[in-house]
Amino acid sequence: MREKIKKGLLTIVAVFIFATSYYLIDRFSFEKEFPYYEVIVNNKDFFSIGVIGDSWVARKKLDTLLHEGLLEKGINNKIISSGQPSARSKLIYQNMFKDSTNKYSSKFLIKKHPDYCIVIAGVNDAIGQIGANFYSHHMILIIKNLLYYNIKPVIVELPEFGIVEHINNKNTFNRMRYIISSKFNNKGEIDNIKTYRKNLNKLLMEEILNDKIIFIDFDNICSNYEDCKDIFKKDGAHLNEEGNKLLSENIVNVLTKQILMR
Repeated sequence: MREKIKKGLLTIVAVFIFATSYYLIDRFSFEKEFPYYEVIVNNKDFFSIGVIGDSWVARKKLDTLLHEGLLEKGINNKIISSGQPSARSKLIYQNMFKDSTNKYSSKFLIKKHPDYCIVIAGVNDAIGQIGANFYSHHMILIIKNLLYYNIKPVIVELPEFGIVEHINNKNTFNRMRYIISSKFNNKGEIDNIKTYRKNLNKLLMEEILNDKIIFIDFDNICSNYEDCKDIFKKDGAHLNEEGNKLLSENIVNVLTKQILMR
């Protein structure tokens, strides 16, 4: 009986170690570059704009704002979006290759071949203290994939948001998990936004991609969370109605200049 209990405990420990190892590897490992797939390009008489990302995209709050904003500028357009709540940059990249049967697959969006694709990512990378290199690596993969299909990437800068406040409001387990991760990945600095931004800009220069993307400077919307809490929801990590309006207006203004220059 005692031997059976011992074997049972060893099995539980082994399963726990395996599950924990799998979780950590999946969470922190860098994704490899996936092989490309065929996309058939059809002519169209309007500008199509894709939007991919996390919950900022999943709620589709920006779709109508972007569409109507561009129409007001005299630009006939169609917005196609695909977002997954809580997704980090790695998952957003993976979603670009998942089969269409997957709820969060954005492969359909790529196959529709929009003229531009807005990428809103990084908030969950920052909250999860996943590391600046992790974030930058997967953003570069997303950008390269869009460029391969001749889709112009429109990169929204990692937003200035209430990262410290958001993490402090988490339960004890999650809060401590993020704090420990920050010590490994960001020298213990919880507010890692500037570090992540700097790292991505550095990698964009190294990969010679600066001139191949359209960059949306989030500081034009909010350069200091303490000064613009009124455009965020109570959680500090999501824009409210006013915030979405400001973001869409900024994107529309930048896109309009680009489109009129074509």
